[in-house]
Amino acid sequence: MPRVTGRGTHRGFTLIELLVVIAIIAILIGLLLPAVQKVREAAARMSCSNNLKQLGLAAHNYENANGNLPAGTDVQNLGELVYMLPSLEQDNQFKLMSFSTTYAFYYQDPQNRPPSTGTDTIPRPPAIYGLEAKVKTLLCPSMPAPETYTTVLLNVNYGTAGTDYPTGGPAGHLSSSAPGRLVVGRTNYLGMGGYYAPSQHPYGDGIFNYKKKVKMAALTTADGSSNTMMFGEFAGGFNAWGGSGGIPDGLTGGGVGCGFNYTGFGTPCSNPKDINVGPPSGNACWSRFGSLHTGVINVCFGDGSVRGITNTIDFSTWVYLSGYQDGVIVNLN
Repeated sequence: MPRVTGRGTHRGFTLIELLVVIAIIAILIGLLLPAVQKVREAAARMSCSNNLKQLGLAAHNYENANGNLPAGTDVQNLGELVYMLPSLEQDNQFKLMSFSTTYAFYYQDPQNRPPSTGTDTIPRPPAIYGLEAKVKTLLCPSMPAPETYTTVLLNVNYGTAGTDYPTGGPAGHLSSSAPGRLVVGRTNYLGMGGYYAPSQHPYGDGIFNYKKKVKMAALTTADGSSNTMMFGEFAGGFNAWGGSGGIPDGLTGGGVGCGFNYTGFGTPCSNPKDINVGPPSGNACWSRFGSLHTGVINVCFGDGSVRGITNTIDFSTWVYLSGYQDGVIVNLN
């Protein structure tokens, strides 16, 4: 039997129809993208909150083992975060640190940080410097990537030399020159040092200060552990270095050896534009606590709880929250 075959007519998309389909897809993507970004930021903020909870737990574990919290900075100006490394399951990293009394300051020890040369050539050995710490718990996923920071803080020294920081130590915010700027481990969390002018706030010391080893019981008998900030987010900010010390213009962040920052420099920065860009002379966020969670930063309180603090908080309230014995109890609710 003969077979009859036929060829049907197949109609393709016209150019206009194709453009309409592409436009619809683009609109759907445009509607979906903000939702995806919100979900991603929510997850990042939760991860950041968990990091702070881990810091709070590590601080409590340290106190249980030693009878007090670590000093905000020791006689060599080394901050509490390094002393808490074993409590953060970073014992091997802690063992890399040198505490030689040959050097007045921890960052002068060539086992901890390479000598300053103004160039980015990192001498080896050691294979890993004591401060070359890459600790995931100390990094918020919402923050700029660690390698995007052009330098980090080594110390925050204000007040009176010998009382508030070691005699002979440089005053102000001290950052690492090259090549140490590339070596020193980054942290997006710093301890709360309170207000930096004892003459104005004589009881405004924070939990972490120079040589001061606070007991948790001191919080409960004063302002209350749930009313006193212990750790806060520190995003840093844009700074115009102009090549000084081999540091290019860019973000200045927190260094793992820094330990603490003061709240007296201003309320938190939590606008990504404020942190990432600035006028030619830089911006003030490099000296203040801050985050890239729009409008809010995460803070760990003395009782280990983590709460959000808005960037619209009253300055006096912000300062009183950081003092553990100022006698002013702040109810965030």
